[in-house]
Order: sequence, then C-alpha cells, then structure tokens
Amino acid sequence: MGLWAQLFNQPSVTSDTTFTGRATAADPFRIPIVVAARQLVADTVGSFTLESVDSNGRPTPVNAPITERPNPTEPSSDTFERVVNQMTRHGTAALRVMAWTTEEAPRSPLAVEVIDWPRISYQLDSTGSVITNIAVDGRDVERASMILIPFVLDGGSPVGASPLTLIHDALENLNTAYLFASTYYSAGAVPPYALITPTRLAKDKAQALLDAWRTARENSRPAVLSGNLTLETFTPQSAADALVLDAINYFDATVARVMQVPSSILNAEAIGGSLSYSTTRDEFRRWLAVGLNTGYLHRIEAAFSDMLPRGISAQFDTSTLTRLEEPERHQLARDDRAAGLLTVNEARDLIGYPPLSTERLNDGPRPIDA
Repeated sequence: MGLWAQLFNQPSVTSDTTFTGRATAADPFRIPIVVAARQLVADTVGSFTLESVDSNGRPTPVNAPITERPNPTEPSSDTFERVVNQMTRHGTAALRVMAWTTEEAPRSPLAVEVIDWPRISYQLDSTGSVITNIAVDGRDVERASMILIPFVLDGGSPVGASPLTLIHDALENLNTAYLFASTYYSAGAVPPYALITPTRLAKDKAQALLDAWRTARENSRPAVLSGNLTLETFTPQSAADALVLDAINYFDATVARVMQVPSSILNAEAIGGSLSYSTTRDEFRRWLAVGLNTGYLHRIEAAFSDMLPRGISAQFDTSTLTRLEEPERHQLARDDRAAGLLTVNEARDLIGYPPLSTERLNDGPRPIDA
C-alpha cells in the first residue's frame, strides 16, 4: 500500500465528515512550513541593500533615491519584505509611483509604494496579454504609474501566479496531515472499541446503547453491560504506523522546493536525502545562486532598473549572506596582496581597516593588519 493510501484511505471505526472539509477550508498560508519559507525569503531580501550601478556593475557615486529608499515613509527593508510577500501570496507585487523627477521627458520615479494586490483591478486587451486599464480601490490610475512585478508567468497573461497556489492539492494534503496529527493524541490515540451482542439490534436500540456507553466514558464512570453484551477494544495505529510524520516531512520538503529554499535551511528533511556542506556559508551561497537570485532578486532588480535612467541598473548587495569570517578575510587579503592582485590599501579595505597615508606607504613594507 502506498504512502498516500496508507495515510488518507485508512478505514476507521467512526467517520468524521467534517475533517476533510476543515482541511479544504484551512488557509494554506497559515501552514507552518509556508509561513517559515515566506518569512525567510522576505526577511533575507529585506536585509539586502539595493544599489544603482553603472554598465560595468560598479556602484554609482550617489545611490539613486528610488533604490536607496523606495518609499520615504518606511525603511527599505519593509518595502522589499512587502514586495516579496505579495509575490509569494498573490503572484504579483504592485508598486505605485508616489513622486516623479521634475524633468519633462523622460520622467523617472523618485519614490514608490507597495499596493496590496486585492486592492487592484485591471482590464486586459482582446488578446489577454496586455493590461489596458488599471484601478486602485476602484479608481483608475495612470498605467505608467503602476509597476508590476510578476512571479510565475505561465501563458500569455501579464499577471503572475504564486507557486504556492500552483501546488494547491499538495498544500491541501499537508493541511490534512497536520489536522490528523493535531487530533491524533486526543482522538486517534484513544483505543477504538465495539459493543458486541449475539443478536441483531434495532437501529434505535443500538444507538441508545452506544449513547449510554459514550455518556459513561465522558463522565468517567463505569457503564453497565447487560443482555449478553460484551466490550472489545482494538489496538490503534501508532503515530509511526500512521506515517503522519513521514507525510508532513514529505510535503514540507515539497513546499521548500517550490519556494526555491533548501530544505536544510528551513530545518525540513530533504526528499531523497540531504546534501552536506562544509560551512553554513556554502549552503547560503548555493541558495543565493540557484534559488534566491534566480527566483526573487532578479525580478525585483529588473523592475527597479526600468525606473532608473538609461545606463544605470539596480542590483542587490548580497555580500552579507556570504561574508567570510574575519580570519578567512585576513587570509584572503594576504594571499591576494602577495599575488599582486591588491594594493595595500585595497587589502586593508577588504578586512575593514582604514587606508594608510601616503607617508606610511612610502616608509616601506608593512603588514596589512598593522
């Protein structure tokens, strides 16, 4: 018998017709692994600074206002957290321009605010691929003042979808597993029983006997058995036999994979085993390369790059995620300096030391950590 058949198709002594209904009606965005994954991505992206860079990828002398603090009324970390949460919940993050540059043409946004997607309504053209009209709270707004950041684009629609909504069935099964686990020790772990009689009873008589037995159990008092009635109890499934934990671990890993977050970072068991890393930094570096950057950062960077003057792009500084420990930075600076790849002051800057004055540099060789 397969895993899902064992978990979801088990015969039971009694039936609860509301159990599946509760699982279906539950909010999938309140599932623990979903909350953890969304918050991890949002907090991580919010911890980065967005910089304006030139065509060579070097930061501009002055960071553009739209990248420095997109919404002047809140920290940039809050803005980017909102953007990511809108993408993962609704599939599209919407930014409304709050202020423009004073130049006639081309205008550039100076500030934006994140608009909750449920507040937005829109109309598409006849092909369904272009938004022709957009409104916020029922009021039409200038199309150019709305910047959309879609997540999953599938088909011709310009509006994205959340990967979590695309795995609705898996989340519904995960909800079912959580509900089963939460009720297991209060209901499933109670030994099932049967009242046995040698003769066939009328339906109302059988129900009366069952009600009397339940009342006795609820009041913690003995029940009276008569008329050749006997009581037989059965050994319930253990939590391990029910495979509840296996199912939850499987679906947790599925959610992590869909959210493009390594299972290990979310403390979830990986499907088919887990990869090992020499350091936590290596693990985060891999996440940055194969999930965070490709799945989230580049979409936000592309949207903000479109709001900057030609030749200037937006780029997140992700160094905080993969920053070397201090001894490693010292050794790297020494090695690069010895190889002639860095000047003394460039090596000192790498480890966070102030530059040496010209006089001290001319005094002769000095250790870079002097």
